[in-house]
Amino acid sequence: MICPACGAANEDGVLFCEKCKADLEMPAAARQPGAASDGAAPGIEEPIPLEPIALEPIFESTAAEPVAATLEEHRELSTTVEQPAVESKSVPPPLPSTLPQSTIEQMIPTSEAPASNGNGTPKLIVVRGQKMDMQYPIYPGKNYIGRTDDKPVDIDLDDQEAPDRIWSSRQHAVITFENGSLAIEDLNSLNGTFVNRTRVHPGQVKPLQANDVVQVGTVHMKVVLG
Repeated sequence: MICPACGAANEDGVLFCEKCKADLEMPAAARQPGAASDGAAPGIEEPIPLEPIALEPIFESTAAEPVAATLEEHRELSTTVEQPAVESKSVPPPLPSTLPQSTIEQMIPTSEAPASNGNGTPKLIVVRGQKMDMQYPIYPGKNYIGRTDDKPVDIDLDDQEAPDRIWSSRQHAVITFENGSLAIEDLNSLNGTFVNRTRVHPGQVKPLQANDVVQVGTVHMKVVLG
């Protein structure tokens, strides 16, 4: 009888091993560490075979039919949702093709209005100079603008410019007032005459309208109705 603990041979019928005193009826799995069996080297245990364990799936696969059914339900739901009605914007009625004369006159910009309305004398009001808001009336005929020296002028700008910055000539420009209309002409001045920042060249007759800004030297004057 072979000892399951140490592998020694014993006589039949012996209950304990004569070498290691181990129980001869003890199964082979209960061998002590370091014991050898079937001629194996002592201290090395035989590997115990492991049985494979079947793992259960954690997530269950989803069938394709419920997904398809869900998509069909989504399509049916989206088609049954009522769309909000689009409100039609009311289009305003077209403006009449003809307007009253009073309305047309109000729509005309002030700069396009005549310089004189026949009810008074037009004038120039200083908007930039040494004496602000000073008024120079414009009389029928020719009105010379400049600085009084050997020749008199109708609109004297001698007090409107600083002594160290005199840019206006003695006979700088002339404004003509005839038949209710105004026009300005440069008299070959040194620094030029400007209307609304546009230069008036010598010999050029420039009509004036209400609210036009005339620049002579460093003085700016606005045309105002009478």
